[in-house]
Amino acid sequence: MNKLNNKEKSLWDLCAKHTLSEVPSKDEVWMRLEQQIGIVDQSSANKRSIVKPHFIKWRVRYVYAFLLAFLLLMPATIRYINTNRIVAEFGVADKNIILSDGTIINLNAGSILSYTKNYNNENREVFLKGEAYFNVKKSHVPFIVSTEFAQVEVLGTKFNVRSRQDGFEAGVNEGSVKVKQNEQSIILYEGQRALIQSKEHPIIDSSSTHEYYPGWLNNKIICDNTSLGIICEEIERTYNIKILFNDISQKKISISGIINLYPNNLKSVMSSISLLSQLELKLEGDTYIIL
Repeated sequence: MNKLNNKEKSLWDLCAKHTLSEVPSKDEVWMRLEQQIGIVDQSSANKRSIVKPHFIKWRVRYVYAFLLAFLLLMPATIRYINTNRIVAEFGVADKNIILSDGTIINLNAGSILSYTKNYNNENREVFLKGEAYFNVKKSHVPFIVSTEFAQVEVLGTKFNVRSRQDGFEAGVNEGSVKVKQNEQSIILYEGQRALIQSKEHPIIDSSSTHEYYPGWLNNKIICDNTSLGIICEEIERTYNIKILFNDISQKKISISGIINLYPNNLKSVMSSISLLSQLELKLEGDTYIIL
């Protein structure tokens, strides 16, 4: 037998100092495995206990936001579905509407009329944004025109209502109407009209209507110290054009007189504007510029 050299002998001695541990039994192996699985399961459970509340909280917030948006939008959606909405575009100065009760409405350019689909002899309310002339069929049920400024209530008559950004006007050609604004009300009879300059101002009992009232229905603009800005807005709606001012202060110029709205002669209309305002005009493309 060969003798070990010094290196081999040192390696043998080192191995002799470390005895092998006993081989674990089957039960011991399963016990250690279960312990390891238990640790993993507990760790996973801890992670779920941390993540799950955040997930639930986020989901609850999402559902709550959805329900809130649904509840807020639902009334507007129902109103939209149950509402008839008629629009007179710019350039359409007289749109004729006949309601189910026989009431006739002429809608001016740049105006919107709406009413519920259950409009009938027991529910006669319409909503106006713009200007319209009403020939109301007589009934025991009041006919109501609601605007952002006031309400006009009648039983049967002929009248005009104008509700635009610059104010409100109601004038009577036949019969009588009641104009109501909050707690204030006024009765108008044939030839009378009422004005509201803004939502903060009360109803003003104005002078009698002009013989051509309402002017727009007779292809005219009746100017009674009317600002040039308001006049030009009416012309823009009637002819579907654009009018610009070289100086914004020109809009405040007051004009009195009658401007004829010739159906196919815009040039003559703008010449009248120039004459009454004593201002020059320039045409660039489809836009008039007041100099």
